[in-house]
Amino acid sequence: MWTPKRLSLPTSQNNAHVDAAVTIAGLHLKSECSGFETLEVFVANLRCVELRMVIPLSKSYRCAQWLGILFVAMVVLALSPARLMAAPSNMSAYHVALQAPGQGTVRLYAEEHGHGRPVLLLHGLGASTFTWRNMIPKLARRHRVIALDLKGFGRSEKPFTQAYSPYDHANLVLAFIRKRKLRNLTIIGHSYGGAIALFATLRLNKTSPGRVRDLVLMNAPAYRQPKSTMVDFMNVPVLPYAALMLMPPELTTWLSLDKVQAEKLSYEEVRGYAQPFYDAAARHALITTARHIEPKHVDRLTARYPTIRQRTLILWCEDDRTVPISTGLKLAKTLPRGRLKVLKGCGHVPQDERPEAVNQLVSSFLRR
Repeated sequence: MWTPKRLSLPTSQNNAHVDAAVTIAGLHLKSECSGFETLEVFVANLRCVELRMVIPLSKSYRCAQWLGILFVAMVVLALSPARLMAAPSNMSAYHVALQAPGQGTVRLYAEEHGHGRPVLLLHGLGASTFTWRNMIPKLARRHRVIALDLKGFGRSEKPFTQAYSPYDHANLVLAFIRKRKLRNLTIIGHSYGGAIALFATLRLNKTSPGRVRDLVLMNAPAYRQPKSTMVDFMNVPVLPYAALMLMPPELTTWLSLDKVQAEKLSYEEVRGYAQPFYDAAARHALITTARHIEPKHVDRLTARYPTIRQRTLILWCEDDRTVPISTGLKLAKTLPRGRLKVLKGCGHVPQDERPEAVNQLVSSFLRR
């Protein structure tokens, strides 16, 4: 049996020069950079190759030698065969043309499964309807489940504009809810999608009271918080466009995973997340959404959270380093009918890392 090789770069921040030695199946590469901090990228199993990288990153982003290291992993990815995941036979998929202020007409992609009271699923930053693959079969037994790709993601339209703020995304979600005449609705939002769910609910409670029945928020960045390493990187001029263009989407997707998710996902699932980013417009949407991730007047917005009186299940991973559990605790105290459930053994993506527990908690919540 072939033994997986491990890629490991030194973590010392005090050295003036960092030597990076890489060994993958007999290939060697050495890089030398200076004045770096370090960013740990956690273990992922890519078929027979296991990699753990601590990539040195310059504060000024002036050194690009580390791209050579990524090239080695890129070769491994390119040589690995992929298996496409079949879509469920009972799925209804469609595009819907929507209009929103300052955006003109935008076509969003949606998938529907099952029958019953409607449940709308909103994915996080960089994801798509693919992120719900472990939840949809269970939810669709009792509900009409609608998974929506936000603008710029998945199979939705991806305009080359700057209109990718949280308000822009929320306005299109509102237009979708109204056009599809959704009522007595549960909105389930993960991460960025959870924040969009909150903003949309605030607006609907004012304009169409009673349209939203309840909420499920999963690891949602509901308040002002320090920007993640990925968001900081996306704010660098030019470099994000170059990096995402040069590296295969499977690799950039893998680099973005937290430790637990990287250990859980198969290579086919990594490719499922990565596939939309072969499109340059999708890469633009990701970068632009990340650059506008904090809404304007965020403190004024969050001050209105106590007006949300819908039942709200707040799910949080105990080990989330992207959106800390303190955010979930604060949200549970702020929402009058919010109830927090903390999951152990997961990071930022509970629907991938603890799908059985998530399905059980959400199903129980919806039955009440």
